[in-house]
Amino acid sequence: MDRRVAKSAGFTLIELVVVVGILVALAGIVLPKLDIYQLKANKGIAAANIGGVSRYVQTFRITHNVYPDNFDSLLTNTGVLWAPGAPGTTPGIDPQLVGGPPAGSPTKLTTTTIVGDELRSLTRMGITTILDVDPTTGGGIPGDRFDIPRTLAAGEIVATLNSGPGGDDDANGIVDRFYPQGGGVPAGKKIVVFGFGPRNLCIGDVLQEAPFYSNTDARQYYNRFLCCFEVDSGGSRARFLGALGADADRMDEEINDYFE
Repeated sequence: MDRRVAKSAGFTLIELVVVVGILVALAGIVLPKLDIYQLKANKGIAAANIGGVSRYVQTFRITHNVYPDNFDSLLTNTGVLWAPGAPGTTPGIDPQLVGGPPAGSPTKLTTTTIVGDELRSLTRMGITTILDVDPTTGGGIPGDRFDIPRTLAAGEIVATLNSGPGGDDDANGIVDRFYPQGGGVPAGKKIVVFGFGPRNLCIGDVLQEAPFYSNTDARQYYNRFLCCFEVDSGGSRARFLGALGADADRMDEEINDYFE
């Protein structure tokens, strides 16, 4: 056998360096695009699931004549929004709901008190119990940790949109989508916000598992979808307004991000 031929069948060190360099260059081009495609996929899935959650709640309403009970309150068992710590520390709901961290984040939610016939507005539609979280105990992902039942009563604290004069711009944008005629939340009405978690009565009835919101870190933040209800100070039946992402992004925002 001609040793010179056998020797020339392999790669030289220079050739290997060139090949590795080409692969590194290709990776530098392809990997950022994969990240963009992943983000777009997450946005598309989020938009589809926002629509899905709305259908599930409405399907339960049509089937049972009431809305499903046992929504997540988004509050701790001490009556405050479950605010997270710095990334990698204590969990909580998405920072965009409570103003961070980091500082300067949107503050899309605040709290309100159920008063007068607002309680009757909710209970007439089957919403009688919400689930709080004890931030000092328990394990598992934040999206599964709301497991302390609280019976709604006059004077109870619930989450609401931080809208109105002096409120959060993003929260006001949500209100504008719910009330396109303008003017903010109508007089005598109030918007309450709950989480659509795994203990909601929809689960096992209309669907088998509560969907995840893919645009947040499930290890650190509550990653379930949010449901907004309009309650009436005169006691008229509460009305489902729509679903939002775990960071309170709207469906149209998710769709716009997908097509960017």
